[in-house]
Amino acid sequence: MSKDKQNNTNRMVALVMGIIGLTLTIIPVPQAFVHFKPNWILLLLIFLSINLPKQFNLGYAFVFGLIIDVIKGAFLGQHALTLTVIIFITTKYHLQLRIFPKLQLMAIIMMFLVLYHFILFWINGVAGISTEIQDYWGPMITSWIIWPITYEIMSRYFVYATPKKEV
Repeated sequence: MSKDKQNNTNRMVALVMGIIGLTLTIIPVPQAFVHFKPNWILLLLIFLSINLPKQFNLGYAFVFGLIIDVIKGAFLGQHALTLTVIIFITTKYHLQLRIFPKLQLMAIIMMFLVLYHFILFWINGVAGISTEIQDYWGPMITSWIIWPITYEIMSRYFVYATPKKEV
């Protein structure tokens, strides 16, 4: 497959998955599960920045962050900043992250999730917004639990320049 066709295929798949992620972000859930909605866009962007860092990087993180800010009614730039920080780190170390075993990668993803929610917590604290603790821990835990499933699903649809070796 030619490089241009491969890039176009990956961009189309990423666009579709981004739309699905945004839809899952805004979809209403029962009151019992409100505090446990996973961070779908964060998981998608982490996957993209680890596996396809030249095509999907900080620009996508910033734009998706602004969209999430508008959807959730948060401070404009709050999610954009946090997503940009996380995706900067994953893009910088994507070669190391790509070769980690799945269990070790899950531990790294948990650290990214903790950092993501800590930055959100810090911004809310500076702004004087009080939120419940489950608003931070719930999405963190559910995102960590569904990471292996989403990773497997997304890795089936992307076209890689070199074949991936299973570890």
